[in-house]
Amino acid sequence: MSLLSRIPVKTRFYVPIVTGIVLMAMVITIITIEMTRRNMYRSLERNLSTEVQTIVKMFERERALKLDKVHRDLKVAHELFYREPLEISPEEFVIPVTNQVTHAIHPARLQKWSLGGQELFQNDAFIDRVHLLTDATVTLFQKIDSGFVRIATNVLQSDGTRAVGTYIPLHSSVADTIGSHRIYFGRAFVVNDWYITAYEPIIANGEVTGMLYVGDKEKELDKLRGILLSLKIGKSGFPFVMDDQGTFIIHPTLQGEKCPDKELFDRITRLKKGLVVDRNDPEGSKYMIAFDYYEDFKFYVGATVPVREETAQVLNKIVLNSLIISFIIIIAFSIFVYYLTIENVRKFLGRLEISQAQLDSTKSALAQSEQHFKTLFNNSSDDIFVIDLEGNFLEVNQVACDNLGYSQSEFKGMNFKDIKTPKFLDKVERNLETIRILGRYRYESENVSKNGKVIPVEMKSRIIEYRGKKAILTIARDISERKEIEEKILRAIVQTEERERKRFAADLHDGLAPILSTIKLYTDILKKGNFRKISNDEAIGNVEELVDMAIKSTREISNNIRPSLLQDFGLAAAIHEFTSYIKATNAVQIEVNTHQYTIDHRGLEETILYQSVQELINNTLKHSRADHIKIDLKSFDNQIILYYRDNGIGFDLNAELKKNSGYGLSNIINKMKTIKGSCDINSEPGKGMFLIASVRIPENIT
Repeated sequence: MSLLSRIPVKTRFYVPIVTGIVLMAMVITIITIEMTRRNMYRSLERNLSTEVQTIVKMFERERALKLDKVHRDLKVAHELFYREPLEISPEEFVIPVTNQVTHAIHPARLQKWSLGGQELFQNDAFIDRVHLLTDATVTLFQKIDSGFVRIATNVLQSDGTRAVGTYIPLHSSVADTIGSHRIYFGRAFVVNDWYITAYEPIIANGEVTGMLYVGDKEKELDKLRGILLSLKIGKSGFPFVMDDQGTFIIHPTLQGEKCPDKELFDRITRLKKGLVVDRNDPEGSKYMIAFDYYEDFKFYVGATVPVREETAQVLNKIVLNSLIISFIIIIAFSIFVYYLTIENVRKFLGRLEISQAQLDSTKSALAQSEQHFKTLFNNSSDDIFVIDLEGNFLEVNQVACDNLGYSQSEFKGMNFKDIKTPKFLDKVERNLETIRILGRYRYESENVSKNGKVIPVEMKSRIIEYRGKKAILTIARDISERKEIEEKILRAIVQTEERERKRFAADLHDGLAPILSTIKLYTDILKKGNFRKISNDEAIGNVEELVDMAIKSTREISNNIRPSLLQDFGLAAAIHEFTSYIKATNAVQIEVNTHQYTIDHRGLEETILYQSVQELINNTLKHSRADHIKIDLKSFDNQIILYYRDNGIGFDLNAELKKNSGYGLSNIINKMKTIKGSCDINSEPGKGMFLIASVRIPENIT
């Protein structure tokens, strides 16, 4: 006690405070480090899982692209096969056939098939012609008692020879589908590997006599292997792919080898999808592994990183920084406490009086602020509601009372659902839940007044503190006028699309249909052999000319809808080509400047601008009596700007738009709105016409 009494009072007061500060700093440092470590682990888990799902999507896209390709390839094969009639001779011959599944061999009787005068058995001409056009494997099958046998194919056996004489047994899913006169699309085993395939039945006299096949190998691993092994995962991680037997299909160092950790492989095959942490090297380093099972290919797709290499450097830096910051805080607080604690006790009472005066002043300011808030609340031009988290009204402004026809007291006994139309009644709970989770939400809805008037509104809601509790502040803006404008725009778009459909139908009916009818007439002559008025060679020659005309007509119709030049070379080239035809008539002089246009995006924006140029030139030629047109096309970053000017007689723009004729200008304006573009038009009688249109290409697709 005598020793303690010798210690100054200030020091005795100071030491426990400093000790508490030290302990608190240590606890905060430990908690910060642990939280950081956990956050890093979670971030690592998310990144790995994302990488795995990205790789799985690559496999899914590869399969989807192949399935789409075999649809197109089958159309090509079908078109080439049925250009000539299939001739089936009663003459038969016997060949040995091999079951592609069991490899059992037995003799089978085949009919003699010919196409265009050429026998099809072991004839590669048709097969190779389809392959040249599609780059697919192609096969002609003939039905036998035990299945469908390949009579001509470019599918190779393991020895490199064409798999003629192999057959698909009747009990397969392909044979079942073909037997019911349906086309088979999907995955199938072909000779010695899995393919994405399409099989079409060949029907003669109402019975399936064979089938036509196209397909591509299911897995093109060399290309995917190069892509996957180039991926960088963390500092030293990598992706891998292994089959359901544990053999690595893709791996930086173990490709073609079995997974060395059988216990790890068993866990992966048992879980199918997930994330594990494994020690799989002699030093006992931990590896985090995310994986997923791709059922279609029977593959396990994974990604792995060494945990220590990914986290150690950052954790060490955080520990060091935390210790330095804690030391600085301890020293600073200690000095601060030492010099101020005793003095603060002495000054506390004096400051308490000052605080009381400040509190009174704050209360007065708060009252003024509340009054100011109420003034803004009740004088807003929008409906404002304060509701509890269950949707019950706590407060509404006078505008809401006026618009909806309820008094303040009536609102106090109502719920948000009571002012909703039946269409949006079921969405109230879902919207409230979204607000509770996100803290704010913006959406469209419909309010109904006391007298039944439906008011479309845009709702902006957020969580606020209201009288010590959480509540929801909602501002409802009447968007009736905006809805009417949107409806007008939609109606104009629909009318424009309908006009385009009618024009397309007329092009088909007036241009292509007569040609096809004439081709049908000649094919009937060839089919019946009626050569009394025309020879066989003349008929075939005429058919070829008519087919060329049909192709040309189809190209012209397609070009009217969306020119191939626009798709392949862009807006600038398409405008130059279109205006070149006009210039050739010498009806009007056209000046086109596109040297400042550098956009290479091919999308809806270029299509609408091209259609607008066509519409403007058409208006000038029909109505303006102009002898000069100037077109400037420019781009700045991802923004396209079109300038169009003619020196014609001009017109009263407002009068034309009110008459709804507008020389097609309403269509141009509405189309620009659909792509969030702007369009300004200036014209007066005797002063020509000038238009400037601007549209921004979305940044994520430029």
